[in-house]
Amino acid sequence: MANILIADDMLTVQHNLSFIFRNYNHNVIATASNCTETIQKFKEFKPDIVLLDILGMTSYFEEEDRDIDSFDVIDLILKENSKANIIILTASPKEEYIKKSILMGAKSFLVKGASNEKILATIDDVLKKNNL
Repeated sequence: MANILIADDMLTVQHNLSFIFRNYNHNVIATASNCTETIQKFKEFKPDIVLLDILGMTSYFEEEDRDIDSFDVIDLILKENSKANIIILTASPKEEYIKKSILMGAKSFLVKGASNEKILATIDDVLKKNNL
């Protein structure tokens, strides 16, 4: 069982993933709708997995007095915890975004609309690789 933070600006994605995880014995400990909220909830809840929408989420980040995007979130989370397990969510599997995310330290990626089996297999794979 994993404690999961879902970060996506679409509430339907948050609800759908939460439903899947509840039915497969994972615990959604928090959801976030923008980048700043994602970082705050990561620090507060210390999830085992962060599912992070890679496109479309931006926000003003007061701590650094600037706007941030999901790539900044990857960087800031990994500065907080270098072993954080970030899985990228994307509606458009553009290789450049996925490659950049993985090079920055994300552990894997999921295309929105993936089957429940694929979502769960990805979570399990990341957990196994990190002995969680």
